[in-house]
Amino acid sequence: MESIAPGHHLYLGPDGAWRSCDEHERFARLSGPAALLERMRDQAYQGGNDQELEPLAAVLRERGVLAMAAEVAERQLRVCVSGDGPVARHVARLLEGVATVVVDGGPDAADVLVACAGWLPDERWQGIDAGGRVWHRCHVEGTRLVLGPMTVPGRTASYRDLRGRRLAAAALPDELAGLWSYLDAGAAGVVSLPPVPWPNAGAVALAAGLLVNDVLTWRATGLPASGSYQLVVDPASGGLDRHPVLPLPVA
Repeated sequence: MESIAPGHHLYLGPDGAWRSCDEHERFARLSGPAALLERMRDQAYQGGNDQELEPLAAVLRERGVLAMAAEVAERQLRVCVSGDGPVARHVARLLEGVATVVVDGGPDAADVLVACAGWLPDERWQGIDAGGRVWHRCHVEGTRLVLGPMTVPGRTASYRDLRGRRLAAAALPDELAGLWSYLDAGAAGVVSLPPVPWPNAGAVALAAGLLVNDVLTWRATGLPASGSYQLVVDPASGGLDRHPVLPLPVA
Protein backbone atom coordinates (compact mmCIF):
# COMPACT_ATOMS: atom_id res chain seq x y z
CA MET A 1 0.00 0.00 0.00
CA GLU A 2 1.24 3.48 -0.86
CA SER A 3 1.51 6.24 1.70
CA ILE A 4 3.16 9.63 2.10
CA ALA A 5 6.91 9.04 1.81
CA PRO A 6 8.87 9.46 5.05
CA GLY A 7 9.70 13.11 5.69
CA HIS A 8 7.24 14.39 3.05
CA HIS A 9 4.08 16.45 3.51
CA LEU A 10 1.04 17.07 1.29
CA TYR A 11 -1.01 20.02 2.50
CA LEU A 12 -3.14 23.06 1.74
CA GLY A 13 -1.13 26.28 2.00
CA PRO A 14 -2.32 29.57 3.51
CA ASP A 15 -2.95 30.97 0.02
CA GLY A 16 -5.37 28.15 -0.82
CA ALA A 17 -2.94 26.30 -3.10
CA TRP A 18 -1.86 22.70 -2.41
CA ARG A 19 1.82 21.95 -1.88
CA SER A 20 4.21 19.13 -1.30
CA CYS A 21 7.31 19.46 0.86
CA ASP A 22 10.12 16.90 0.99
CA GLU A 23 12.60 16.02 3.74
CA HIS A 24 14.96 18.78 2.54
CA GLU A 25 12.21 21.44 2.71
CA ARG A 26 11.91 21.70 -1.05
CA PHE A 27 8.42 22.94 -1.91
CA ALA A 28 6.28 22.29 -4.98
CA ARG A 29 2.92 23.88 -5.79
CA LEU A 30 0.38 21.35 -7.03
CA SER A 31 -2.27 22.26 -9.56
CA GLY A 32 -5.54 20.39 -9.94
CA PRO A 33 -8.98 20.20 -8.36
CA ALA A 34 -8.74 20.82 -4.63
CA ALA A 35 -11.26 18.06 -3.90
CA LEU A 36 -9.11 15.47 -5.68
CA LEU A 37 -5.97 16.60 -3.87
CA GLU A 38 -7.75 16.35 -0.54
CA ARG A 39 -8.99 12.85 -1.39
CA MET A 40 -5.46 11.93 -2.48
CA ARG A 41 -4.06 13.03 0.85
CA ASP A 42 -6.73 11.12 2.80
CA GLN A 43 -6.08 7.99 0.76
CA ALA A 44 -2.34 8.26 1.34
CA TYR A 45 -2.85 8.49 5.10
CA GLN A 46 -5.75 6.07 5.52
CA GLY A 47 -5.31 3.60 2.67
CA GLY A 48 -7.44 2.86 -0.33
CA ASN A 49 -7.21 2.41 -4.10
CA ASP A 50 -9.42 4.98 -5.82
CA GLN A 51 -8.73 4.58 -9.55
CA GLU A 52 -9.96 8.12 -10.23
CA LEU A 53 -6.92 9.35 -8.26
CA GLU A 54 -4.38 7.27 -10.21
CA PRO A 55 -3.24 10.06 -12.62
CA LEU A 56 -2.57 12.33 -9.64
CA ALA A 57 -0.94 9.48 -7.71
CA ALA A 58 1.37 8.83 -10.66
CA VAL A 59 2.60 12.44 -10.59
CA LEU A 60 3.15 12.35 -6.82
CA ARG A 61 4.89 8.99 -7.11
CA GLU A 62 7.28 10.39 -9.71
CA ARG A 63 8.09 13.33 -7.43
CA GLY A 64 8.76 11.00 -4.51
CA VAL A 65 5.81 12.24 -2.45
CA LEU A 66 4.22 8.77 -2.46
CA ALA A 67 6.03 5.56 -1.66
CA MET A 68 5.16 1.99 -0.81
CA ALA A 69 4.76 1.46 2.90
CA ALA A 70 7.61 -0.54 4.40
CA GLU A 71 6.84 -4.18 4.97
CA VAL A 72 6.84 -5.39 8.54
CA ALA A 73 9.51 -8.00 9.14
CA GLU A 74 8.05 -11.46 9.74
CA ARG A 75 10.67 -12.41 12.31
CA GLN A 76 12.15 -10.21 15.00
CA LEU A 77 15.77 -9.23 14.51
CA ARG A 78 18.26 -11.20 16.62
CA VAL A 79 21.23 -9.17 17.86
CA CYS A 80 24.19 -10.43 19.87
CA VAL A 81 25.72 -7.59 21.94
CA SER A 82 29.19 -8.33 23.32
CA GLY A 83 31.15 -6.29 25.85
CA ASP A 84 30.60 -5.20 29.44
CA GLY A 85 31.17 -1.45 29.07
CA PRO A 86 28.58 1.35 29.10
CA VAL A 87 28.18 1.41 25.31
CA ALA A 88 27.25 -2.28 25.21
CA ARG A 89 24.72 -1.83 28.01
CA HIS A 90 23.16 1.18 26.29
CA VAL A 91 22.94 -0.63 22.94
CA ALA A 92 21.11 -3.52 24.63
CA ARG A 93 18.64 -1.09 26.26
CA LEU A 94 17.94 0.70 22.98
CA LEU A 95 17.20 -2.58 21.22
CA GLU A 96 14.66 -3.71 23.82
CA GLY A 97 11.29 -4.19 22.17
CA VAL A 98 12.61 -4.00 18.60
CA ALA A 99 14.97 -6.97 18.61
CA THR A 100 15.77 -10.14 20.47
CA VAL A 101 18.97 -9.26 22.32
CA VAL A 102 21.52 -11.80 23.45
CA VAL A 103 24.20 -10.28 25.67
CA ASP A 104 27.59 -11.99 25.37
CA GLY A 105 25.94 -15.09 23.94
CA GLY A 106 26.77 -17.10 20.86
CA PRO A 107 26.86 -14.78 17.84
CA ASP A 108 26.33 -17.64 15.38
CA ALA A 109 22.62 -17.78 16.29
CA ALA A 110 22.18 -14.03 15.76
CA ASP A 111 21.54 -11.98 12.61
CA VAL A 112 24.13 -9.40 13.59
CA LEU A 113 26.85 -8.98 16.20
CA VAL A 114 27.52 -5.64 17.90
CA ALA A 115 30.96 -5.82 19.54
CA CYS A 116 31.58 -3.02 22.06
CA ALA A 117 35.11 -2.91 23.50
CA GLY A 118 37.22 -0.63 25.62
CA TRP A 119 40.72 -0.59 24.16
CA LEU A 120 40.99 -1.99 20.62
CA PRO A 121 40.97 -5.84 20.63
CA ASP A 122 42.73 -6.12 17.27
CA GLU A 123 43.49 -9.84 17.27
CA ARG A 124 40.00 -10.82 18.41
CA TRP A 125 38.36 -8.57 15.86
CA GLN A 126 40.46 -10.02 13.06
CA GLY A 127 39.07 -13.41 14.04
CA ILE A 128 35.48 -12.17 14.05
CA ASP A 129 35.98 -10.53 10.67
CA ALA A 130 37.38 -13.72 9.15
CA GLY A 131 34.11 -15.46 9.99
CA GLY A 132 32.30 -13.49 7.29
CA ARG A 133 29.42 -12.38 9.51
CA VAL A 134 27.41 -9.15 9.62
CA TRP A 135 28.74 -7.15 12.54
CA HIS A 136 29.27 -3.69 13.98
CA ARG A 137 31.86 -2.50 16.45
CA CYS A 138 32.88 0.27 18.82
CA HIS A 139 36.02 0.88 20.84
CA VAL A 140 37.90 3.64 22.65
CA GLU A 141 40.89 5.47 21.18
CA GLY A 142 42.39 8.03 23.51
CA THR A 143 39.25 9.69 24.89
CA ARG A 144 37.14 9.21 21.76
CA LEU A 145 34.63 6.53 20.79
CA VAL A 146 35.30 4.95 17.39
CA LEU A 147 32.53 3.12 15.54
CA GLY A 148 32.55 0.72 12.61
CA PRO A 149 32.31 0.66 9.72
CA MET A 150 29.48 -1.84 10.11
CA THR A 151 30.49 -4.83 8.04
CA VAL A 152 27.97 -6.36 5.66
CA PRO A 153 30.12 -8.86 3.73
CA GLY A 154 30.40 -7.98 0.06
CA ARG A 155 28.65 -4.63 0.50
CA THR A 156 30.52 -2.51 3.06
CA ALA A 157 34.08 -2.30 4.35
CA SER A 158 35.41 -5.03 6.61
CA TYR A 159 37.67 -4.78 9.64
CA ARG A 160 40.43 -6.12 7.38
CA ASP A 161 39.87 -3.15 5.05
CA LEU A 162 39.90 -0.69 7.94
CA ARG A 163 43.00 -2.22 9.51
CA GLY A 164 44.92 -2.25 6.23
CA ARG A 165 43.95 1.32 5.37
CA ARG A 166 44.96 2.60 8.81
CA LEU A 167 48.37 0.95 8.60
CA ALA A 168 48.89 2.24 5.05
CA ALA A 169 48.02 5.81 6.08
CA ALA A 170 50.00 5.81 9.33
CA ALA A 171 53.19 7.87 9.54
CA LEU A 172 54.71 5.09 11.68
CA PRO A 173 52.88 1.86 10.79
CA ASP A 174 55.23 -0.34 12.82
CA GLU A 175 54.54 1.74 15.92
CA LEU A 176 50.78 1.54 15.34
CA ALA A 177 50.94 -2.23 14.91
CA GLY A 178 53.05 -2.42 18.05
CA LEU A 179 50.44 -0.45 20.00
CA TRP A 180 47.74 -2.88 18.89
CA SER A 181 49.88 -5.84 19.96
CA TYR A 182 50.39 -4.25 23.39
CA LEU A 183 46.63 -3.73 23.75
CA ASP A 184 46.03 -7.37 22.77
CA ALA A 185 48.55 -8.46 25.39
CA GLY A 186 46.68 -6.40 27.96
CA ALA A 187 43.38 -8.00 27.04
CA ALA A 188 45.02 -11.40 27.53
CA GLY A 189 46.30 -10.38 30.96
CA VAL A 190 49.95 -10.50 29.93
CA VAL A 191 50.56 -6.81 30.65
CA SER A 192 48.66 -4.17 32.60
CA LEU A 193 46.63 -1.54 30.77
CA PRO A 194 45.40 1.78 32.14
CA PRO A 195 41.67 2.06 32.89
CA VAL A 196 39.48 2.83 29.90
CA PRO A 197 38.52 6.55 30.06
CA TRP A 198 34.85 6.05 29.25
CA PRO A 199 33.26 9.35 28.24
CA ASN A 200 30.19 10.89 29.81
CA ALA A 201 26.71 9.42 29.52
CA GLY A 202 25.76 11.76 26.67
CA ALA A 203 28.63 10.64 24.44
CA VAL A 204 27.93 7.00 25.30
CA ALA A 205 24.27 7.47 24.35
CA LEU A 206 25.26 9.11 21.07
CA ALA A 207 27.59 6.25 20.13
CA ALA A 208 25.05 3.61 21.12
CA GLY A 209 22.34 5.37 19.13
CA LEU A 210 24.52 5.46 16.02
CA LEU A 211 25.28 1.75 16.35
CA VAL A 212 21.60 0.87 16.75
CA ASN A 213 20.58 3.18 13.91
CA ASP A 214 22.99 1.37 11.60
CA VAL A 215 21.69 -2.04 12.67
CA LEU A 216 18.03 -1.13 12.23
CA THR A 217 18.66 0.64 8.93
CA TRP A 218 20.50 -2.45 7.70
CA ARG A 219 17.53 -4.56 8.77
CA ALA A 220 15.18 -2.35 6.74
CA THR A 221 17.33 -1.68 3.66
CA GLY A 222 20.21 -4.16 3.56
CA LEU A 223 22.80 -1.44 4.24
CA PRO A 224 23.77 0.51 7.37
CA ALA A 225 23.01 4.23 7.46
CA SER A 226 26.71 5.10 7.74
CA GLY A 227 27.78 2.88 4.83
CA SER A 228 31.53 2.24 4.64
CA TYR A 229 32.41 5.08 7.00
CA GLN A 230 34.13 4.95 10.33
CA LEU A 231 32.49 7.33 12.81
CA VAL A 232 34.44 9.03 15.60
CA VAL A 233 32.60 10.62 18.54
CA ASP A 234 34.71 13.26 20.31
CA PRO A 235 33.12 14.23 23.65
CA ALA A 236 35.58 17.10 24.17
CA SER A 237 34.45 19.00 21.08
CA GLY A 238 30.98 17.52 20.61
CA GLY A 239 32.12 16.59 17.11
CA LEU A 240 31.28 13.60 14.96
CA ASP A 241 33.83 12.82 12.25
CA ARG A 242 33.26 10.48 9.30
CA HIS A 243 36.17 8.71 7.65
CA PRO A 244 35.56 6.77 4.42
CA VAL A 245 37.05 3.27 4.32
CA LEU A 246 37.73 1.86 0.85
CA PRO A 247 37.89 -1.92 0.36
CA LEU A 248 41.36 -3.38 -0.05
CA PRO A 249 42.19 -5.22 -3.27
CA VAL A 250 41.40 -8.91 -3.07
CA ALA A 251 44.63 -10.88 -2.81
